[in-house]
Amino acid sequence: MLDLFDELTGVVQALDRENIPYALAGGLAYSVLVETRATEDIDLLVHAKDWPRIPNVLAALGFKELSGPMEFRNVRIRRLTKVLGDNVLVLDFVLAGEDFAEGIEKSLRLRHGGREYRIVPPDVLIALKKGRMSAKDRSDIEGLQRLLDESEP
Repeated sequence: MLDLFDELTGVVQALDRENIPYALAGGLAYSVLVETRATEDIDLLVHAKDWPRIPNVLAALGFKELSGPMEFRNVRIRRLTKVLGDNVLVLDFVLAGEDFAEGIEKSLRLRHGGREYRIVPPDVLIALKKGRMSAKDRSDIEGLQRLLDESEP
């Protein structure tokens, strides 16, 4: 069985070794920032210029590029997948151009489950989620907005 946080740790350690900046996004970021919710994948924000190196870096961990690029309103995603027996783990990379680069540069360093993670700031996570706007994204945006409203003086 693939453990989401163990896999995340291996991925971010590999990216750190190669000096590839990233920030955790998506459901895991929401879980760390707002409240725990079910998620089955890992979303990372990376600079678009770093994407060509990433598949090779993570191949040693068993991740493969099995699907083509995904494009939404303002979000470009590249996917790597790890298959271990009946278990499948999806690793989505949101490619940051000038629009979302601040999500990496201003990432928050937060501890969760005894580990430190770089996480996209709530305002940038909201902007990313608006690019797709699934029902889950809308719900997450509400929770993130509450977090921002509570942190204002």
